[in-house]
Amino acid sequence: MKKISIFFILICFHLFSQNKSGKITYNVNLGFDEGFSNSETLKDFYEKARLGVKNITFSLLINSENSLFTMNDMISNEDINFAKAFIEASTIYYTNIKTNNNIKQINNHLGKYVINYSAKTEWILENESKMIGTYLCYKATSELRVKNRKGEFKYPIIAWYCPSIPFNFGPKGYYGLPGLILELQERNTTYGVIKIDLKKENTPIGIPNEGKVVKQEEFNEIVSKPPTF
Repeated sequence: MKKISIFFILICFHLFSQNKSGKITYNVNLGFDEGFSNSETLKDFYEKARLGVKNITFSLLINSENSLFTMNDMISNEDINFAKAFIEASTIYYTNIKTNNNIKQINNHLGKYVINYSAKTEWILENESKMIGTYLCYKATSELRVKNRKGEFKYPIIAWYCPSIPFNFGPKGYYGLPGLILELQERNTTYGVIKIDLKKENTPIGIPNEGKVVKQEEFNEIVSKPPTF
């Protein structure tokens, strides 16, 4: 059975390696979060967000060197707006693996910013696999570290990547695995592939440039400042 699986992967790799670019569509699910759900202030908003997130999808544009992850357009309502806020859906992620150029374009109540940041993820390749649709995927794990005024927190990252689709990208600027990420779980948010459209032509991908250009450390200082009224 193992030889058959390896043979199948090699055949798929050969077929998919002829593709030079593509558009991958993901849906998103917002899972249970103890902190939000137990908060008297946020729990009702969070439940609205869990409903609204079902209407949100994202597109990942890819070619041999670049990726661009963006939210797709939709008609919004209150639940969807709460969902956008909780998952920071309006943030655009750009990655160039050749130049190691990683950019986030943020548009929120603080304004518009283009942030150059470090996106290196220390992946652990796990000995676990599963089928996502017709694609054989393998598990990789890492850790997300978040610093704020309350301290530093660590959250698990779980990625399911497909070696037979030889693009090293995934949702939210994650990359560096030996295959396309078809499913990504970051804390309580899970992105799952719903459509894969690959092309033999190499489609260029533009760099986000709407907003004030800052480094991640500068943006962290802006966020940490108390609001002014």
